Amino acid sequence: MHSCRERRIVTIKWSLCLIFCLSNSILVIAKDLCLPDQRGALWEFKNEFYIQRPNWRNNTDCCSWNGVSCDPKTGKVVELDLEDSSLNGPLRSNSSLFRLQHLQSLNLAYNNLLGTLPDSIGNLTNLKVLSLVDCNLFGKIPSSLGSLSYLAYFFFFYSKHTIKMIFR
Repeated sequence: MHSCRERRIVTIKWSLCLIFCLSNSILVIAKDLCLPDQRGALWEFKNEFYIQRPNWRNNTDCCSWNGVSCDPKTGKVVELDLEDSSLNGPLRSNSSLFRLQHLQSLNLAYNNLLGTLPDSIGNLTNLKVLSLVDCNLFGKIPSSLGSLSYLAYFFFFYSKHTIKMIFR
């Protein structure tokens, strides 16, 4: 028979073990900062353009992917830097990119986007910085760009000259 003292020691050991296991589970959960909808939008965008980024793997934390930065409190993607990433093709108006509505900085410079900048750019209402330098875009700048009230810097390429527009 076990004494009362021995039972308490066993109970304490099991309690400590349980606390240790739970704390490790919480740490594992906390490691994956990226929200599922944000990961899904990025993954779809990757597939739209066949982005070749070695660390962009499904079912991994998208906040740790090259070129992606997230708000550490919310897990929402706030910066996407895909400069010179060999994106080739049109930026469609229904692109999953426009679901990343918390983006504050978007850099698509030095890619071959071809076509016009879609009016859907206006969905990115939190944009502060937009870089589209040397993307082979043509046509009119969509009027929805004017509704981006936080936009402070807009870089684009026009007639072989980089134009930097600073709003404020």
